[in-house]
Amino acid sequence: MYVSEWRDLTAADMASGYRNGEFSPGEMIDHALAVIERTNPLVNSMYMVDVEGARSAAAKSTKRWAAAAPLGPLDGVPTVIKDGLDASGWPNDRGSAADPERSTVAEHDAPAVARQREAGMILLGKSTMCDYGMLASGLSSRYGPARNPWDVSANTSGSSSGTAASIAAGVCPVAVGTDIVGSIRHPASFCGLAGLKPSQGRVPYMPPGAPSLCAGPMARSLDDMCRLLTLIARADTRDHTALPHESVDYHALVSIPLAGLRIGYLPDLGFGLPLDPQVEQEVEAAVGALASHGAVIRPIAAPFTPGEQHPVERFYQARYDTELDRLPAGERERSPVISPWAASAAERTATELFADIAAADRLRDRTMALMSDVDFLVLPTVPVPPYAAEAPGHDPDDFFLSWCNTFLFNMTGQPAMSMPCGLTAGGLPVGLQIVGPRFDDVGVIQLARRVDALLEPLGPWPRPEDAG
Repeated sequence: MYVSEWRDLTAADMASGYRNGEFSPGEMIDHALAVIERTNPLVNSMYMVDVEGARSAAAKSTKRWAAAAPLGPLDGVPTVIKDGLDASGWPNDRGSAADPERSTVAEHDAPAVARQREAGMILLGKSTMCDYGMLASGLSSRYGPARNPWDVSANTSGSSSGTAASIAAGVCPVAVGTDIVGSIRHPASFCGLAGLKPSQGRVPYMPPGAPSLCAGPMARSLDDMCRLLTLIARADTRDHTALPHESVDYHALVSIPLAGLRIGYLPDLGFGLPLDPQVEQEVEAAVGALASHGAVIRPIAAPFTPGEQHPVERFYQARYDTELDRLPAGERERSPVISPWAASAAERTATELFADIAAADRLRDRTMALMSDVDFLVLPTVPVPPYAAEAPGHDPDDFFLSWCNTFLFNMTGQPAMSMPCGLTAGGLPVGLQIVGPRFDDVGVIQLARRVDALLEPLGPWPRPEDAG
């Protein structure tokens, strides 16, 4: 096998190669480090690479495979850790230039990171993210913009921006993202990946991520995504909010029969960004494929009205204004997009904040009601194609609009995932979002398997260094 082909290997391909002696984890990691060297100046997906640590871990994995004693099916598979997830001994800057003198160095692994390390996966380093994980963009005040490997002038979206760019560029086949308003699904959509926001509590998180923050898998293939979910969904007693652990091998799940399956189609929520015709075309083609194989498609009229997202936005403004206000005087301005957006929260009273929380609860209840007579919902993951890499969102003056197709399902705790469903005329990926009943991660993956089988692959994975 030529080294140039290694870049397109799935995690399963890697494990097979290790098992059969075709190549070793040590060789694979050398290749991954070479890909970082070639692509990172163009896509800015990583801000820290632990060359010595990765090679040391790969050497140990090589010995385990040679002894036919791997720690699991992902032993020796390279991955990256999102800035914002703690990895012992590594920094956690959360993408922000604010207060750089007090950059946090983690003392412990986050649960999802601990599971990967225990399974023998090779942690290459930390990937970039936008400020505080709140932008639908790869723009970071600390590291600059992460760029989309499909077109380096385009955005990755956020906040798992560098993670998605690393996967799409071929640094690694799988990685863990985090999602508080859409931060797994957005970059999965823009970078052509499979990405799951699990049911709230399915993947243990530390500190506990209630009410809406969770970790989930992202990958170039649905199979690999499922393998990683099986690993990171294992129990961790540090998260008292986690769901009871269920011993599910998500990779072993088969696709769901479509005959008679009721799927609600939501092309327009009534608020957020208008649906771009190119996105609409690709999403409707995917919905049509489901219908042609027996699914009952039930179009749902726009259930909300413009502005109903504002109470939720104000909640997040208050959350981040509180955090930024803890910084030394003058530091918050180093986060020039988030700081002024969050600052308006200081003008509101506690009574007004409580009213916003109550309005958000009503919006959550109405979102849950959308599934009262359907089995699943489908809708565009993001209503527009990737915008410019330097933009904080589709509308720089109202970047929260970009989140309207995804944040609802963080509020409800439902499982929701993005699957690639086509390309724009300019060759940029489009994502189809699949939403299931609360706690039905299995059903969402089963429907995703059917979508995966019905749709054509996007094509060859990008080589940004060739275009650049």
